[in-house]
Amino acid sequence: MSNHIKVKFFSFAYSPVPSEKFSERLSELADQLRRYFPRNEAPSMKGFQIQINDGGVATQQVEEVQRELHMVDAQGLWAVKIGNSGVSFSTAKYVSYDDSITYIETIVGVITDVLGVYHFSHVSLRNINLFDHRAGNDNQFEDIKNGEYWGRQEFETLQTGFICNGASTRHVYFSHDYKTQMQLSSGIVLKGQSPIPQEEWPIWKLRGSVPVQNESVAMLLVDINGSRHEAPFNNPEQQNNVSEYTWEAVKQSFDELHEVVNSVYFDITTKD
Repeated sequence: MSNHIKVKFFSFAYSPVPSEKFSERLSELADQLRRYFPRNEAPSMKGFQIQINDGGVATQQVEEVQRELHMVDAQGLWAVKIGNSGVSFSTAKYVSYDDSITYIETIVGVITDVLGVYHFSHVSLRNINLFDHRAGNDNQFEDIKNGEYWGRQEFETLQTGFICNGASTRHVYFSHDYKTQMQLSSGIVLKGQSPIPQEEWPIWKLRGSVPVQNESVAMLLVDINGSRHEAPFNNPEQQNNVSEYTWEAVKQSFDELHEVVNSVYFDITTKD
């Protein structure tokens, strides 16, 4: 799996910490984590409210402006974004799942202690994969099962237990219990373009710079983005339900999601 993953993302959302408390604890949080992340900044972020239903995903901008803590380690490998309602991690190259989850546990322990996190709503895991061209053929890519630029494929992992919405090169799959969502998209990355999602560019600049594709030939980007929710997100009456926070509960949700994301990856590729 390490052949193609260029960027990994992990995140989990918790019940919002009151804005006043979050602002008060921001300095302490930065101090507690600076041994791991010597580079940091706290930009102001405009908030969005997200609603997911059968018709898709709707977002509405919230007027209140919230601050967020961005931190990067000395090597630029790990970065973390901490807000009053969630935390997200990214790695600048492939790191194994087991090593990642061990590292994240340490950092999350500090965050939850300082902020007082008591409940969580969902976790997410996202892998950005890049595939090289097959030699001598501009329309085919190495290690893709059908060899060609893929749109909708029949994924064995998602054949039973999931409903699919979408067309062309972007599809969203919902589990029958509406607790797991998988979003798959693909595209071509040309020389000078970046495989990093644009919303992540500010923290990549804190790392040093936003990486771009330097090869003259195009590469195929395959984005596998999964989330595991603690309540069915298509049911308005249960949509805001949360689970009591323990690291064991969060890790179990990550483990379950990782199994699905991993399986989808191997449905796409021909080899490790």
